[in-house]
Amino acid sequence: MSTFRKRLKNGAFATLLLLLSIALGFLLLEFGLRMALFGSLQWRQSGHLFFIRVPHPELGWLPAPNQVAAEQEIEYQHLITTNDKGLRDGPRTYEKPENTYRIVVLGDSYMEATHVPEGEGFPQVLEELLAPRNVEVINMGVGGYATTAAWLYLESEGLKYDPDLVLLGFYAENDVHGNSPELSRLFWGADNIRYFGQPYARWDADAETLLIDPPDYQRSYAEYEERLAAYSPRLYQLDAFRQSLAVHMFQQVRHQLVTRVRPPGYDVNIHFGCYLSDFDYVPPDSDITPQRYRTMWDAAWLTTKKQIAAMNDVAERHGAHFALFNAPARVQFEARYQAAVEEQFPELTLDIDMPERKLGSLAKEEDIPFVNLLPAFRDADAAGQIINYNRDSHWNAAGHRLAATVVAAWLDEAGLLPSDSDAGT
Repeated sequence: MSTFRKRLKNGAFATLLLLLSIALGFLLLEFGLRMALFGSLQWRQSGHLFFIRVPHPELGWLPAPNQVAAEQEIEYQHLITTNDKGLRDGPRTYEKPENTYRIVVLGDSYMEATHVPEGEGFPQVLEELLAPRNVEVINMGVGGYATTAAWLYLESEGLKYDPDLVLLGFYAENDVHGNSPELSRLFWGADNIRYFGQPYARWDADAETLLIDPPDYQRSYAEYEERLAAYSPRLYQLDAFRQSLAVHMFQQVRHQLVTRVRPPGYDVNIHFGCYLSDFDYVPPDSDITPQRYRTMWDAAWLTTKKQIAAMNDVAERHGAHFALFNAPARVQFEARYQAAVEEQFPELTLDIDMPERKLGSLAKEEDIPFVNLLPAFRDADAAGQIINYNRDSHWNAAGHRLAATVVAAWLDEAGLLPSDSDAGT
């Protein structure tokens, strides 16, 4: 009996030691991850990304200057910062340095690139690749912007940098319906700031001009102040400290192994509307007729084309070139995701090259240089490269580098870059 108790006691002690060893190993891993990623055991953030973007009476929202915040998802965790102009970029001056060719990049979250660490986004990589040509690339991408806000941002702020080239990264899957107040309301909901908090342009056929409907600034700012009042930096820091990076890492591995494909949400005739030539399929929870979908999308595409043409005119009037490229969406290049969409929505017939054809046609009509990134992204996916996140669907660092590499080579071939001897002239 005493031998049994002794063995039981030893077994319990060994089990306890094993559990303690596992716990200690977990803590060492956790502390190591925090020190490696953030340089401290506690994240050095000032708040959540939401509070960096402050409501604006004309643009909808703008990143505030000199901010630090955490961007986090299952697949990534890092800090983001804004410079003294509110850009997710390094220090920039309005005055262009001597012998410098300056590119201003406009677009949405794909250009702002908060989903990748500092220095790994498209604008930063493009500048790195073009550094031997004395090219400076200024990142004026803002998450959530559609074409209207990007156009207004170019006029109010972008021209101050005296750009030699204005480069618009166009993400059709969001940007087209984001240019329509009707589609935005249906997609986001009437009480979502992504609907009421942004400006919209509309084409006045009689006057042959674009008219701007401003955002509901008072409502946006009231919501912002309400969320800000409920925010406690100390509680947020405590919550951030409690969140385990090690657990996050294990979740990421599991997510990649078990849930490789996440199906889309929202109204599919809006989510994927830019790839649809007909709207014969109506989602079960929608009371919108196919003809109504068609009318809204036709108007959205018309407004989009007019705005891109207007941006080209603005750039040309100020002595700058204007160029356009598409930001490929996951459904356009990732074969596994395409299969998941087809399985979930067999009624849909997606024409996934349609946005590029429309952009190419517009570019030809307006004499705008345009490069299609889809072939390069499809080749990368076919080669087994992972160039976008699974859960988030934005490009990862490899996707940003691929886009920048293709655009850099194209700019050179198209004659949109200075020679080695005449940068900035």
